[in-house]
Parts: sequence; structure tokens; C-alpha cells
Amino acid sequence: MGVRGFSLVELIVVVGIFATLLTIATLDFNAWTKKAQVERQTRELFADLNQARTDSFFMKKRHKMVMQPKGYTFSRFSSLDESRTTGGTALATKALTYEMTKENGTSIANRIFEFDIRGFTNDWDTIRVNPSGTSAQVDCIVVHSGRTNLGKIENNDCVLK
Repeated sequence: MGVRGFSLVELIVVVGIFATLLTIATLDFNAWTKKAQVERQTRELFADLNQARTDSFFMKKRHKMVMQPKGYTFSRFSSLDESRTTGGTALATKALTYEMTKENGTSIANRIFEFDIRGFTNDWDTIRVNPSGTSAQVDCIVVHSGRTNLGKIENNDCVLK
């Protein structure tokens, strides 16, 4: 018989293998996308904290960031006697994709980071971008008096990078 071609069984096996490989690739792509989004959000928050810090000493005006689980607000003070909690002119508000918490997992709602006219803060804390365990290279930020560092959550601690 000189008939050439594929049998129905051969075609079904090839389509099954192709579907399995496509499913695996899609799962890996979703994990990679989430990892990239967590890293992007962490680096963006890091840049914004540093921007508030540098604006403080370049403009010689206090700046603050008020954190919420799904976003944050920048404010600039016009005078030294304005109240920390109610004072300041809102400059920008950013909404976030992933929720933020403190390092230990407690809520970050209404957490204020205020930078004085020298760019220093007394508001030391660690911000964690959730979900953790995404294999992101950076997913937490440690705010110190004179610097801000990126880190990676390992065993519920932010290990600096």
C-alpha cells in the first residue's frame, strides 16, 4: 500500500504532547510575570522613598509618605509647624497592584515616613511587598534614618541586597 500520512492515533498523541508543553509554559510564564511585577513595585516604591528623601534636602522642606496596604501618598510641608498627621500638601497618590505590609506581616495602614529638611527620618521600619515566595530578587525595603535599602524576605526577615 502506497498510502502516506498520519494515523488518527499518531495525531492525537502529538496534540496531547503539544497541549502538555503549552500548559507547562503558561504556568512558568504566570510565575515569571508575578515575580517581575513584585520586583517592579518594590523598586518603584524604593525610588519614590528616595525621591521624597532627596526632595527634602534639596528644597529644604519636610516631605512625608503615608502608606496604605494598596497605595501611598506623597506630601510636602510648607512650614515647620504643620502637624505631621494632618499637615502637608498632597503631591501625588499611587495605587499598587500588590498589597504591602510591615516585615512581620502586620498592616501598614496609615504608616507615615516623614523626612526632615536634611533628608533624615526617625520612622524606621521595613516594608514588605506581598505575595512573598515569588522568587523575586527584591521584595522588601528597609527605611533607616539616613538611607533606604532593598532586600529579600528570607525566613520572615528582610535580608539586604
